[in-house]
Amino acid sequence: MERVKNPNPQGKGVVPLLRDWEGVRPGVAAIKAPETVLRDYCISSLVLAARFHFKPVIGKDYYLYARGRDWTMSLIGPLEWGQREPGAFLGRCRLRQDMTWEIDVSAESGAHAAAMEKAQEFVAGFVESLAERGAIDEDLPFFVRELPYYQRLLATALATSLQRSLPPDGGDEIVKLLRAPREWMLAGKAATTATG
Repeated sequence: MERVKNPNPQGKGVVPLLRDWEGVRPGVAAIKAPETVLRDYCISSLVLAARFHFKPVIGKDYYLYARGRDWTMSLIGPLEWGQREPGAFLGRCRLRQDMTWEIDVSAESGAHAAAMEKAQEFVAGFVESLAERGAIDEDLPFFVRELPYYQRLLATALATSLQRSLPPDGGDEIVKLLRAPREWMLAGKAATTATG
């Protein structure tokens, strides 16, 4: 007898999926400057690369940690862990109305040097990967099968938001930015830490 693979291994049916999608559908997705779209994509991808087992809520603070090769997002801040901290603290992150993420990595937030270095490596690899593909709008994460349920749902919401916020000629501008990533990353550093 042939064993049939469970088509719904996480127990999510159509009704819960539609309910969850309604909760993460981008509320606001205005046209943004190409630098902002690229920065939002990069930061949001870093957060969605983290392991977490809860449904993030818009506007609530979460905490991003680096340990080894992995990222973890937690409901628990770095001062609340005691001796069991799950890794080097990068910063406080928050889901915005438009389904992009912001991270406060300022010195005041207590960002750890090892986590900052790992985040810089992630950004460099992300930018290099996008630059090789050459077109951001064709490579948005509308469906990434390998991601766990909430990350997959949030990645789809992020892709929808970024697609709506791309300026009409944004693809060409973003390709130019990808050729000189240092400038937009440095310009966005102050904006990233100020949004937290």
